[in-house]
Amino acid sequence: MVVFSTIQYPKIPTKDLFGLAKEAGAAGIEWDDTAHLQAGHTKDATNAYWNTINEKLTPFSLVSNYTLGDKRNIQELFMPVMDSAFALHASIVRIQPLPVASADADYNIINKAAQELRTICDMANIFDMEVQVICQPNSLTDTAQGVCSLLKMANCLNCKCSWQPDPAISDQDNLASLQAVKKFLGSAVITPSWKKEYSAYLANALPNVPLILETGRIN
Repeated sequence: MVVFSTIQYPKIPTKDLFGLAKEAGAAGIEWDDTAHLQAGHTKDATNAYWNTINEKLTPFSLVSNYTLGDKRNIQELFMPVMDSAFALHASIVRIQPLPVASADADYNIINKAAQELRTICDMANIFDMEVQVICQPNSLTDTAQGVCSLLKMANCLNCKCSWQPDPAISDQDNLASLQAVKKFLGSAVITPSWKKEYSAYLANALPNVPLILETGRIN
């Protein structure tokens, strides 16, 4: 499935997003909980669900501003995200990684992030939802090894990663990274650094992995 993400278009009115999604050939829409929706505002999420359905699109996922870190009130902070995702009928919630480069992360840092991830995955599991940690430069998920270490330690069946190419490394290294996270891959994000080789690999190896459009089109 091709999914149109609203996250890169914070100033575009909701009604215009549907036209852009259809122009991009998307079958679904990913809503965000920072600009177009707000975490915990379930009425708005419900309206977004029905508006999406009426446009004959699937409200596929919610991308959240929730960021992994050493939090004390995980349930209190994450539950509004889950409430919005549930009202949206989303099957996936994408969250931000811990903003610590994997090269600088010791066992304790990874373990704390994994424990928090396990807690929110348990919460999402009640709603039959999947949690995906976004792969980002200068974060705990900035390398394939960092992704695998975090998700292995969290050890949750409903936890995946949302991979995107890193513009700081070569196309060959990006493809190797994509192949290395195959076991944990939940979605792939199309950015300006996207190459047709990535699409070809996914089509052959993981044809059911959704492609999330953050640029509005596939290169």
